[in-house]
Amino acid sequence: MTEMGDPFTRKAWSVFGIPIDAVTLDEAERRVRHAAETREQLSFVTPNLNWVMRAIREPEAMAQIQEADLSLADGAPVAWLARQLGAPVESRVAGSDLFDRLRVQKAGRKPLRVFFFGGRAGAADAAMEALNREGGGLIGCGALNPGYGPVEDMGAPVILDTINRARPDFLVVSLGAEKGQTWISKYQARVDAPIIAHLGAVVDFVAGTKKRAPAWMQRAGLEWAWRIGAEPSLWRRYLADGARFAGVVPTRLWVTQRDYLYLKSQGCLSIKGAPTDRGFDIKLDGDALEAHSDLLSPVLERALEAGGDVNIDAEGLGSFDGSFLAKLSLLKRRLRAGRRHLCISGLSAPQTDILSRMDLAAEVDAGLNRGLDLRAAQ
Repeated sequence: MTEMGDPFTRKAWSVFGIPIDAVTLDEAERRVRHAAETREQLSFVTPNLNWVMRAIREPEAMAQIQEADLSLADGAPVAWLARQLGAPVESRVAGSDLFDRLRVQKAGRKPLRVFFFGGRAGAADAAMEALNREGGGLIGCGALNPGYGPVEDMGAPVILDTINRARPDFLVVSLGAEKGQTWISKYQARVDAPIIAHLGAVVDFVAGTKKRAPAWMQRAGLEWAWRIGAEPSLWRRYLADGARFAGVVPTRLWVTQRDYLYLKSQGCLSIKGAPTDRGFDIKLDGDALEAHSDLLSPVLERALEAGGDVNIDAEGLGSFDGSFLAKLSLLKRRLRAGRRHLCISGLSAPQTDILSRMDLAAEVDAGLNRGLDLRAAQ
């Protein structure tokens, strides 16, 4: 949920279907503090290269990122990839940096209560004690290590009751990226904490059981080298992710950049939306760009609230950017949660190709597309 209560007002950009919010560390901190003050639920994710590569291959990982209310470019390669696709991402916003920013006590602000869930044996308790010794902007209000086992066992009523009785503002989960995010997707609705995120390394950093890379290595994008030095077994994962990333650049990034060049501007956006017997129809004419978000967001919100399927006629659509694509992905995800569908018709071949790489291939109605391949005419 955004501060305005509307998911379509997010400054999110699509990176092959993965929403990446173009926010600074200051803005991310403000979002988290706002959620704590208002008690509005804020689930945020911090995709690194491993998570992005997994999301491209695995629909479940993609869905978990799309479900979150805020998605931060944790890794330098992720921030770079987002910028190559036009996103105004200034730099990476690491989950560890955000947590450290919250640790700083600010005048007039009530400290946030943090519950550590998971981590290595003893790390959660040590992290809680470390925060309380600091006396800073975060207070440790509880710690629990559920051990190993299936996700369902980690959502037992006694576990959820323990978390809720501690009255946390911020639940930090550390169960391993895949299991931890699955736990959040399954149980966040039963947790009273307004802020929830999987920040696995944070528990160890706060507890002092691991040291983070020096600041100069972080700035240089070499934190991965430091982590391999600390945990040599990680080299296989980093090598595999690096190889997949190298494959994504020519097969997805370069061809998408090329296809963007074939999008022809149609001028200022005109958007019409109306409910129908079967759902909600939207007609787009002109360019769908970040500058037109104020026009697009209210119509998408109306479509989401209307009930039924959403059909978008894109016959008059010209150029678009990742902001528009992120809004479509967010709409798609929320419609599917209600067993509803999104259908987009009238696209040109380059437009169709871009959408297919942005996790929107199933939503394109190929039977109604214009079928015009502008590239063939060059």
